[in-house]
Amino acid sequence: MTERMWKGARWWKFDFHAHTPASADYGQGPEREKLQKLTPREWLLGYMRAGIDCVAITDHNTGAWVDRVKDALDELKQEQPEDFRDLHVFPGMEISVHGGIHLLALFAPSKTSEELGALRGAVKYQGEPGRSGGVTLKSFVDVVGEVVEAKGIAIPAHVDKQSGLFKLAGATLKQALECKDIFAMELVEQNFQKPQLYIDRKRNWAEVLGSDAHHPGGGAEQKYPGSHFTWVKMGSPGIEGLRLALLDGALSVRRFNQAGSDPNGHANSIIESIEVSGARYIGHKESFKQEFNPWLNAVIGGRGTGKSTLVEFLRLALRREEDLLKSLQSEFKKYGRVDTDKEDGGLLTNDAAIKVVYRKDDARFRVQWCPCANLESIEQEDIDGEWNRAEGDVRQRFPVRLYSQKEVFELAREPLALLNIVDQSTGVDRRSWSQEWKEEESRFLSLRAEARRIEAGLDEEASLRGELDDVKRKLAVFEQAGHADVLKTFQKRRRQQMDVEAWQESWIGTGNRLRETAAEIVPDLLDETSFDSDSREYKELKGYADDVRNRLNIIYNNIRDLASQADGVAEKWLTIRNNSSWKWSVDAAVQAYRELRNNLAHEGTHPKLYGDLVQRRQDIEKRLAELDGHKKQVGELKTQAEDQLRRLLKIRQKLTALRKKFLGSVLKDNKYVRIRIVSYEARETVEKEFRKLLQREEGGFEKDIGSPDGEGLLGRLYKNVEKPVDIEENLADIKDRVKKIFLNRHNPKDVADKRFTDYIGKLPPEALDRLDVWFPKDSLDVQYSAAGDRKRFQPIRQGSPGQKTAALLAFLLSYGEEPLILDQPEDDLDNHLIYDLIVNQLREIKRRRQVIVVTHNANIVVNGDAELVTALDARDGQTQKECEGSLQEKMVRDTICAVMEGGRKAFEDRYRRIALEGSHV
Repeated sequence: MTERMWKGARWWKFDFHAHTPASADYGQGPEREKLQKLTPREWLLGYMRAGIDCVAITDHNTGAWVDRVKDALDELKQEQPEDFRDLHVFPGMEISVHGGIHLLALFAPSKTSEELGALRGAVKYQGEPGRSGGVTLKSFVDVVGEVVEAKGIAIPAHVDKQSGLFKLAGATLKQALECKDIFAMELVEQNFQKPQLYIDRKRNWAEVLGSDAHHPGGGAEQKYPGSHFTWVKMGSPGIEGLRLALLDGALSVRRFNQAGSDPNGHANSIIESIEVSGARYIGHKESFKQEFNPWLNAVIGGRGTGKSTLVEFLRLALRREEDLLKSLQSEFKKYGRVDTDKEDGGLLTNDAAIKVVYRKDDARFRVQWCPCANLESIEQEDIDGEWNRAEGDVRQRFPVRLYSQKEVFELAREPLALLNIVDQSTGVDRRSWSQEWKEEESRFLSLRAEARRIEAGLDEEASLRGELDDVKRKLAVFEQAGHADVLKTFQKRRRQQMDVEAWQESWIGTGNRLRETAAEIVPDLLDETSFDSDSREYKELKGYADDVRNRLNIIYNNIRDLASQADGVAEKWLTIRNNSSWKWSVDAAVQAYRELRNNLAHEGTHPKLYGDLVQRRQDIEKRLAELDGHKKQVGELKTQAEDQLRRLLKIRQKLTALRKKFLGSVLKDNKYVRIRIVSYEARETVEKEFRKLLQREEGGFEKDIGSPDGEGLLGRLYKNVEKPVDIEENLADIKDRVKKIFLNRHNPKDVADKRFTDYIGKLPPEALDRLDVWFPKDSLDVQYSAAGDRKRFQPIRQGSPGQKTAALLAFLLSYGEEPLILDQPEDDLDNHLIYDLIVNQLREIKRRRQVIVVTHNANIVVNGDAELVTALDARDGQTQKECEGSLQEKMVRDTICAVMEGGRKAFEDRYRRIALEGSHV
């Protein structure tokens, strides 16, 4: 917040009780004389260094230092020294009232020392200015009246301490408590037990705290600048804003020890502004820019002033049109269409452009859209304030939730559309789940496809085995002619020779491979071109590099030696092999075979035939061995596919579990709506999905395909179901029946139309694979309680339009951290639901997410405590701003009262006072 001064209200560090050297007891202690000489400049810098935003000068019965401090502040603003920060000074006094009670009187920054002196005279203070020993002649109530007459705010000081109001009793305290001009008090001890009179009269004064600093520095027993303060919510610091904040009580005032962390904290993702140019009714002549506050923004105005158009332009720029329900998409098209003939309803011109500044994690981005698509979609601001092109998807990088009243109402009618909203939550993160599902589904489909591909090659097995029988029979003729021993020996030795040669081939080239490896080990010399060859660093580095190269050379030579040894092993092996008895046996078998072939040729038999038969038998046996391996591979692939299918089932079950967990967490304390995930129960989509898988979307086979609530295959899906696993079992049975029909092993008696069997049999196998990974969608059971008592819940379909809207809003407002944009959410709701539901939840959620709401209901704006209110009007056919600011600004309040029904009543309810002389409400 120190870096960005947002439009509208924010929280300010306010010290309600501060003393200067104008108080005689300032700087008490050993350094009192020195501290009494403190300059206004030094005094101000002390509060600036402490991070205080607003300080009230409340010296004892004097305003002597007020003008001096204001002059010093003007000088500091001009000089801007190192410790300077904006500081707002509220002139005031700590008045010692008749009876010894101290009263803080705070005034607008314009109040002067002279005017404060006049007030001291009006209350008839009998004592020395700057000291607290004297008292006023006028009573407490009369002094308060004088402060209010002077347009100030009266706050009893340290009511629970010495000279505090609560030290009084009886009629005197009763008279003070009945003073209608008191609505705040300085309470030092947070847990102080208030007097029974205060409780009996149901007083609820705002509790503030100031430092009561009489010293510029710290210390164990000292109160000093920044040691005690109060957070006050205002637009810009001023006496009227302060008055309303104090009237507001806890909603706008928090003691520093109650607030915890800085209440100015906000969400990481914020829409800073939207700028529209070139639209027909907004930004046509000059661009229209709307800035936003990081908390609750209210856009108000009469009908036809462009409020909803601004929302839909935000939707357009942030690429959220896909989030719209299909029933509303046609109506949205006009917002992104150029008006060509003044009658087509388009709201843009050819020069239109929409620019949205989106702050995310302290970085600023500009998201742009125009009908001609010649603007960069995303730009990022650099440290010099320049905009540069940035990558990414707008929808993914800049999340936002945007709902109109129509969308909310339609969501209540379409549970599956609401389920999409659930899936987009971070708790479910359907995007990541879908990525996992697609990867695992693709793996399953690939396994099935690969198994079929390999299986298709197994079709030749039967013909190969028949051919092998024929070859063996023909070879038997040769063997029966008395040549069996020669042929068998030759075949045996031939196979041995092939095995030995294959084994030998696997290692015989080891020497050459080692030489190739050695050649890659020694690196080139270090490139000297980038070094200073005379430098000490280079010579040192070169020495290390040369050492590496020398060591690698040694390894190189060692490997070369090993290569030579490997060559020797090969040569020795070849010598031993060629001189072995086994080699003699092989040569003998080959010689005998050759002689046999010559003899067969002389007898008129084709000698080549025998050799071809032997070769063919070997080829067939080799191929059959390969097919056996393929059959094993197919079995493994099918097993893997089944494992993968079980994994997909678990992934699908995980989605349901994520949805249930998310809804359970966000709705556990919601008294208006209850949403239950019903596994696989989206019956309205089951038949369409099933027909799509069977490639029969156009209809037909109604009796065999059936429906979830009827007969046929789908009629089995929800029969005898008590829990999700029952549906899973029924679904598995349906899939199995379709597969049996596909394989023509299904009993025809179970098929109503014989043509259905023929049709299924002609489906591509891939269709059955996709059927295996199909699961019906989950559904939602949405219930609401009109009374909000968590007891009388009933189905949302039975509710009125207002009740349906209320229930869905209760859910949509209950989670998320991205910016939330609501367009007239109060339509169809009565004021009771608006206050109990929307107002209370808006107050809560704006702490963690930015909210932009277009509304006609004053309760949402006023009692929802909007930090920024923008009133739109239509003048000369163009949307214009009528006013803009926080609720503490009179023009904003007047506009709300003028254009919003129930505006004045909403302010009266909020500030608890009907009679504020009209100027404050």
